[in-house]
Amino acid sequence: MASSRANRDAMRTVDDAREGDESAWRELFDEHYPKLLRFFRSRVASSAIAEDLAAETFTDAYRGIKKFQWRERPFGAWLFGIARNRLRMHYRSRREHEELPEELGQVRDEYLEVEIRDALENLEPDHRAAIEYRYVLGLSGEEAAAAMGRSHGAFRALLHRATTAFKSEYGEIGR
Repeated sequence: MASSRANRDAMRTVDDAREGDESAWRELFDEHYPKLLRFFRSRVASSAIAEDLAAETFTDAYRGIKKFQWRERPFGAWLFGIARNRLRMHYRSRREHEELPEELGQVRDEYLEVEIRDALENLEPDHRAAIEYRYVLGLSGEEAAAAMGRSHGAFRALLHRATTAFKSEYGEIGR
């Protein structure tokens, strides 16, 4: 019953945002921005770029909110679809301009973070996505399943396989 009420509240907030309600947008921002920031931070070289990409994602969502339709996917899954597109555009743009990192010569990652990223990069794409959605971004199992276009049960099975693969991979790196 509580999740049903939470779903109705979330739907109302998105519908209010669609109608231009600033407080609804603030609520959506407060709920989703930290997750978006973690998503981008785990994939780009600097916090500043991650912050820019998260802000651009919300700008894109604001411009496209009229196109959002309630289906079997939550608003967060739609928002992360925009984020993935924004990330693709970012990397495409970097390749075209062949920019050098701003922090050249600076150590930006802690040792553990580097090891974890290395382990994640060696996983199959679906395994990496499952772990990132659930543990890096902090999405619920249902939200992560929807973002990946899977049923909750299928996502749980995938996540189990992914964590097993990660443990195996991280063990090999950490030795």
